[in-house]
Order: sequence, then C-alpha cells, then structure tokens
Amino acid sequence: MSSDFSYDPPDTNQYFKAVLMSLKKKEHVALYNILKNAQCSFNVSNSFSRRRWNAMYTTVVFRLPMVDYDRIDFEKEDDIYRTTLIKICDNLMPPETGLDIMHVEFSPQFETIGEANNLESDLEEIKSALHETAAEFALPSDITEKGQQMAEVYLYLYAVENYLRLFVDKVCTKIYGDDYFNKLNIPKSILNSIAVRKNQEDKNQWISIRGASELFYLDFKEIGTLIQNNWDIFKPYFPDPSWITSKIDELGNCRNLVAHNSFIGDHERDVIRVNFKSILRQLNSFRN
Repeated sequence: MSSDFSYDPPDTNQYFKAVLMSLKKKEHVALYNILKNAQCSFNVSNSFSRRRWNAMYTTVVFRLPMVDYDRIDFEKEDDIYRTTLIKICDNLMPPETGLDIMHVEFSPQFETIGEANNLESDLEEIKSALHETAAEFALPSDITEKGQQMAEVYLYLYAVENYLRLFVDKVCTKIYGDDYFNKLNIPKSILNSIAVRKNQEDKNQWISIRGASELFYLDFKEIGTLIQNNWDIFKPYFPDPSWITSKIDELGNCRNLVAHNSFIGDHERDVIRVNFKSILRQLNSFRN
C-alpha cells in the first residue's frame, strides 16, 4: 500500500456533522430530516476502489431510528439518496486517508424501538380529550403499563417482519431482476390472498397503500412459505429451511396475539427477542 495514505478514517461524529451541514447547505431537506438522528460509521473493505491508486473501497453506514428508517421509500428514493450521499461523503473524506467512498448503506437502529414515553404522552392526551365529555373516565395504571410493553412488542415484530421483506426483495432482485415475483414458486392460496387484500385496498381508499411490491401484501407466515418454496435461492443464507420457518412461525403466533390486542407475557416476549436477534445476526453475516 502507498505510504501517501494513512487509511485512518476521521472522527465519525465530526464527519457526520459535516455531512448534515452539507445536506442543509445544498438544500437536501428531506434527506437531512431523515438522517439528522442517525449514527454514522465507516466500513473499510479489503478491496481497492480502483478510482485512485491504492485507495480503499469504503462504505459509509447510516444507522437510523426505526421511525426515520421507515420513511425511506426503498422502491423510489433509495437510489437517489445513495447517489446524493456518496458524492457528499466522498467530497468530505480527507484525500490523505486513502478512503474512497464508493457506497452508502442505511440500516435500522433496532435498539431504539420501544417508544414508551411517546405512548404514555398519547394516553395522557386521550384522557385529556375525553375529560369534558366523560369526567369519570380514567385508564387503570396497569393498562398504561401493559400498553407500553405491547408497543415495544409490536415494534420488534414490525421491524423483523419488514427486515425480512427487504431481505427477500434484495435476494430475488439479485437472482431474477426487478420483475421477480412472477418467477417465484408461489402457492395459489397466497396469490389468492394477495388479490383479496388488493381488492379490499381498492374499496377502502382511506387505508394507506401497503407498498409497490407484492411482498407487502404477504403476512408474516406467508413470507416463511415463500422462502421455503424457493429454497434454492435462499439456502445460502440459512442453515436449513426449518431454521427460518420455525422462527417465523413462532413470531407469527405472537403477532396474531398482538393483532387481537391480547396481552403478551414474559415468555412470549422472550421468544420474540431471541428469534428477533437470531434472524438479524444470521442475515447481517451475509450483508454485502
């Protein structure tokens, strides 16, 4: 390697502040608002960038709170955001480091899920709003406490379910291209369910559209069925079909309880956390 380069990245906090300032200056308001609460890190690969002699291929990773991560439209805006950030991040990287910014990545901060304070504030707002018309109304304290616990449970399930959707989308696009869904082995029962859900969506225009991909019309367990029925393209990522489908089934059972407003106890919360972490650890080992 060239002695002209240090290969030492700058301080991440100062670098991230410079990125945000640059976004503001260049009037990338939407992207600034998404990233302002993120955490920044560098991933320096063992490969040369081939842009400069002996400079290294480097990725800047932005880890966002779930509320901000969910605001990125990966179907429409992801490429635009990446292109903008790559240019800004590379311009801000000191040239003497020998780190060429070739890619940026967005990932969720799963440790930030569970907004108990926000939920508590909302409950207080509800009680205040109802006070004039129902002076005797009061939520028992145990409902407030259980509501906070259930909010955390829901966010765990929401995060892992959509993380799996993004993973499936990435794998299928890599193998079959953008028009991959019609090339997959999908049971007729699932195709019928998708059609029914789309029809209901057309009738109820006040309900937000799920997403541009059919994957967003699958429920949790149907994602597991899709993986199992197309195991030839997913087997590099999991030990065996039962490893992932069993975890999805367990999480799906807990999700059904949440959907029906049933309280989930300590055992179910432990199942969710363990499976959540296992799936993320397994998939993170294959990120590229």
